[in-house]
This record gives sequence, structure tokens and C-alpha cells, in this order.
Amino acid sequence: MLGRSKATVVYSVSGRPSNPFARPVDRYAATLRSVIAALAGIAIVLAAVMGTWQWNQESAKAAQQRATTTLVTAVTSTDAPITMSPRGSVRTTPMVEATWSWTAESRTQRIEVPSGTPAGTEKTIAVDADGNWAGPRVTTSDVVSGAVAAVLLTLAASALLLGMVWAMCARAVERRRQQYWDESIRRLFATYSR
Repeated sequence: MLGRSKATVVYSVSGRPSNPFARPVDRYAATLRSVIAALAGIAIVLAAVMGTWQWNQESAKAAQQRATTTLVTAVTSTDAPITMSPRGSVRTTPMVEATWSWTAESRTQRIEVPSGTPAGTEKTIAVDADGNWAGPRVTTSDVVSGAVAAVLLTLAASALLLGMVWAMCARAVERRRQQYWDESIRRLFATYSR
């Protein structure tokens, strides 16, 4: 384990052993623990920054969509099938034919709807200045879920990286500890062999 020793060692606020007689390996382990704690703090700040950045991106996208599109009511022409994605999972938003009115004329295009939506279902969609479907609407829940996903993804990647750093540090401390004991035993035998 990183920094564990059988002797009781008191640590100062900086994370270094305050005992001047502490073994060098204990001071080394305390320094590594301080570095890992600092990296964990940086990872949390980075996750917050990524979440905020994603929130701003999605909010700007939603604002642009609201400013450049118009909401109309479309009526689906066919039943929405339960389709499979290329990876084998159920696709939740298949494309189906739908019809809506735009400037006194009828438009028919393919739009995304939830799987299993029956024909004749009304759905509010966003259309561009030409009356064409402008893609899925960006809702507040999309903005929130995008920000949360960015935070969780950043935290997961950081945790994986910190785990690797922790494992490398634990091995380094164990090597230092073994070297310390080997050197101590050599010095002990050298003292008594005189």
C-alpha cells in the first residue's frame, strides 16, 4: 500500500512527516500522496470546467435553433418501426414520413419520432426559413444531460488516470521501501562485521 509503514509517523499540514527521524521512504510516500491529492483536485476542477463549457455550447445551440427556426405541428403518415442500430441496440428515434403546413402549402418529409409511434400522431417540430425540418429540437433536458455527461466522462477519465498514477506510485514506494531495508541490513551487517 502507498505510504503505509509499521512505525507511527505524524504528518504535518503539508503532508510530509513532521518526525525528523522518519524514514526517507515515508517522506517520499507523503510527497507522492500530496501530488496525487493535488491531481485529484485538478481533476475535479477540470470536470467542472468541461461541464460548464458543454452547458454553454448546448445553450448556444438551443438559442440559435430558437432564433432561426419556427415550430409547426407535423402529423406522421406511417407507424414508426422499432428499428435496430448497427450495433444491435434498439434505435429510439427512427425516421418516418410526416406532413405539416407551411405558408399555405403542405410539406412531407422524414422526421425523427420515438420508436413505436403510430400513424396520425401529432408532433411539434422545428422547421427552417424554407419550411424544411431543421432536425431534433434542442430542449433544456438536452442541455442538462449534455453538461452532466461531460462532467461524468471527465471524472471517469480522470479517475482512470489517477488510478494508474496511484498504482505506479505504490510500486515506486514499495521499491524505495525495499531498497531502504536492503541498505539498512547491509549497514547493520557492515557495522557488526568490523
